[in-house]
This record gives sequence, structure tokens and C-alpha cells, in this order.
Amino acid sequence: MNRSQALDNLWLARALYDLGAVSFGDFTLGGTTTNSPVFINPKLLISNPMALRVAAKLMHQEVTLAQSLRRARVHPYDVVAGVPVGGLLLATAFSLESSVPLIYPRLKPEGTGPRGIEGRYRPGMRALLIDDLITGGRSILETATFLEEHDIVVHDALVLIDRDMGAHARLKAQGINLISIIKLDVMMKFYSSAGLIDPDDYQRYLTFAKQNALSRSALPEAETK
Repeated sequence: MNRSQALDNLWLARALYDLGAVSFGDFTLGGTTTNSPVFINPKLLISNPMALRVAAKLMHQEVTLAQSLRRARVHPYDVVAGVPVGGLLLATAFSLESSVPLIYPRLKPEGTGPRGIEGRYRPGMRALLIDDLITGGRSILETATFLEEHDIVVHDALVLIDRDMGAHARLKAQGINLISIIKLDVMMKFYSSAGLIDPDDYQRYLTFAKQNALSRSALPEAETK
């Protein structure tokens, strides 16, 4: 990552904070992770069009760079697909930034829309799967499975914020490469150094992150998927 992109990442982290997207307390994440001291809501980016545009630009730059390497880290893709719901918002912005067509996998019936895929696609197409935040990776895995049921191949997933709670290993075990733009740890360090968050809240986050890392390292390989 170059210095300019790092500064853009921190600018985006500050924009998320200013939008009220960062909360401290006692939260359950992803239906499984309990007692997290911090909650991030990237959906609030839609309230700041410039921040949403910056997020899409950063994601597109990262993917383009990963594809340009001698040993490319991202497979070619025909469409982008957003994980409902937050991922769809970012996937839409990414589609506008990159001019790559968008599809929307609807895993559950919504209103008058049946379970299925919105947007034009052909069997055998390759999709870049996009989400706004990842914890354990369950949502991405479920969406990738759903797309594969419709003969759409997913090799890579792109997320804006990575809580770094084992998702990389879980997705890799299922053949999916994960690319993340901002790690939660970087965001928390920035907020702390800028004096934006209470020192006690930061310490609680550090304790939680350390305990989570220790818990993951103690699990057998098969239990980390």
C-alpha cells in the first residue's frame, strides 16, 4: 500500500467515525461472536456520498493492483455481486467506479421479489463478491454457495472493513481469496492516537482482540473454517 492510499484509508476511517458508524458497548456479531466491545456500521457511508465514492475508489484500486502483479492475487471477473444488504450498497458504488456490471443475489424472498438473482448473467460467469464488513465469513460463504447454485463462480471476495477474526482462513479453506481494505485494528489505533475514543474503550478492544487471537490459535485447523 502506498502512502497516498494509506492516507485515504485513514480519511475514510475518520469519515466513518464522524458519521457515527463506530460504537462501543457489548455487542453480538454475526450471530455467533458475543461480547464484542466495538460495533462498526459501514452502511452509514450512504449518508456521505464523497466517503462512499472514496470507499469504491480504494476497493477498485486494490483489486486493479492485485490483478496487475506478476503473480496476480485476483482472478478475472465478469460481474460484481453484493452480499445483502451492506455489500450491495458498496457493490453498486464499485460498479459505478469500475464500469463492471452488477448482480444482486437475493437469498430470501423480499416483497414481491422471489429468491433469485437480480441482473443479467450467464451460467459460467465469474463474480467478484463484495461486502462492507467481515467477521467470521459466514455471509460471504452463504452468498458464494448461493451463486454457485446458479452456476456463477466465486474465486475472490472483497470487503471494506475486516475485523480480522479468522475469516481469511475460513474462506481460503473453501477456495475463496479474501481481500480487505481496512483492518479494524488499524482503525482503532488511529482513533486512539487521534484522541477520538476513550482510552478505556481502546483497552477493552485490545483485550478482546488478544483473547480472540488466542482462541483461534488454540483451535484445530478443521475447527477454524
